[in-house]
Amino acid sequence: MADDTLTWQINERGEARDYKIFSAYQHTATHAPSGRTGRFTVIDSPNWVNVIALTDEDEVIMVRQFRHGTEAVTLELPGGLVDPDEGFVEAGLRELVEETGFVPESAELLGITEPNPAFMNNRCGLVIARGARPAGAQTLDPNEVIDVVTYPLTEVPALIRSGAITHTLVITAFYFMEHAAESA
Repeated sequence: MADDTLTWQINERGEARDYKIFSAYQHTATHAPSGRTGRFTVIDSPNWVNVIALTDEDEVIMVRQFRHGTEAVTLELPGGLVDPDEGFVEAGLRELVEETGFVPESAELLGITEPNPAFMNNRCGLVIARGARPAGAQTLDPNEVIDVVTYPLTEVPALIRSGAITHTLVITAFYFMEHAAESA
């Protein structure tokens, strides 16, 4: 099926409401082949980044923090919002240092995902950083409270299976890493 049979033409974009880390708006769109028109909500968000940071001993540097959406403490990768003037790798390195105090010898982009294209317009860059070592203290945002923990990379599949890691984008990053290694 050609993409033009799936595409909706945007007719009118409503006023955006700003919520600091994202804004939301509605637009109307018409599906040209059928003539149907609908109203759709879109979350306009900066891009995100997640970093798989590995030590020389193949330990993964992870963070534990309270998440207000689920009202629970989660086990995640360091990451956050990409500033407008940053690329994914640059933002990932900044977030890694801020959240953990670790600095890697090298970093590269593993891949880019779309967190939820049904109603979000941003992307999430997945970065792998190798040779990470402690280089200083955390420099957290005023409302961040983060514990830094490390796990042997070999334990990650069990952490996912057991439900210790539940964040979809974190699981996706590990999937990318595994499959990048397979194709190398």
